Amino acid sequence: MSWLCYSFGSYIGNYGIFHIIKRFVSMIWFILAIIFAILAFYFHNSADKMENSTKSNPQLSYAAPKSKTYWESFKESNPTKAKEIETLWGLDFYTLSDRDAREKAETLERLSKGMNCSISQIKEKYLKDREKYPASLFPDMIESTSRDSYKEMEIFHIGEGNTASALMVKWLKERHKELGSPDANISAPASEKDMEIAKSYFPYTKIEDLQERIKSLRVMSELYKCPIEGLEKLYKDDVMSRYDGTYENFHYLPETYKYMAHRAYEVAPREALKPENTSYGIMCDWLSDIMKAERHKFLDSGQAKCPICESTDVKLLMFDEEFECNSCGCRFGGL
Repeated sequence: MSWLCYSFGSYIGNYGIFHIIKRFVSMIWFILAIIFAILAFYFHNSADKMENSTKSNPQLSYAAPKSKTYWESFKESNPTKAKEIETLWGLDFYTLSDRDAREKAETLERLSKGMNCSISQIKEKYLKDREKYPASLFPDMIESTSRDSYKEMEIFHIGEGNTASALMVKWLKERHKELGSPDANISAPASEKDMEIAKSYFPYTKIEDLQERIKSLRVMSELYKCPIEGLEKLYKDDVMSRYDGTYENFHYLPETYKYMAHRAYEVAPREALKPENTSYGIMCDWLSDIMKAERHKFLDSGQAKCPICESTDVKLLMFDEEFECNSCGCRFGGL
């Protein structure tokens, strides 16, 4: 023991305490390196064994079942109806989103219920009903049907392409194409005869306005199956057959006039005509003639009565467009 202490003391004396510490730290790092190398070798072998075990004993993997689309479920439940729907739309519904497929299917189901027929009969029944009208009016029918799609979108909250109106427009265009150009006569330049008839109807109208009115008269002629020269009489006779000629019901005539005037302004931009030159504008002129004649009749017969003081002492104002009470100054019977 004394010799060891002497030797250790001599070593410290020869090399110093810091040299010893340095050697000790180096030895620790060396030992740690050996330990980490052993651990790395061990874990690497373990991983290889696990991989080999997995390859030799593969386990079955189960994929989550794929959920069915709306159309897949619908077609599975209603194969016949699904086929009819795809045929009418002329589309492969498997390519559509769930929303479009559902909206298109529901649209045809609504039509089927409203028209009281099967889905397969909708197109035939619809076109048969349209064929009651002259073929030359197909462009107007296409235009008016197109406008209905916006109302349908708002009511049912569906896309424009999924509306019944969109489908009907498609059918009308197909039929119009099959018929050729039946509306060519409506857009043709005015003939001398047409111009003479228009001048007899509207003697104080400018030439450019007469040309527009001739187009509207042609549409009316096709619609009512009546020659242009007979349209005014046909319309006035129809009005008088629905109106009993009494003062109590006279108010229906101005109300009808207001409605048609509104429609004239509504359709004018689409027809590229002035409102007064549309079919509605022309009928407003003819209805105005009827109202003026009726006012004279009520004035002469003493039926016109002031709605305020009930006096029959009334007169017609300029242009015969309304009455004025001589007692209280109230104006009535106009627009």
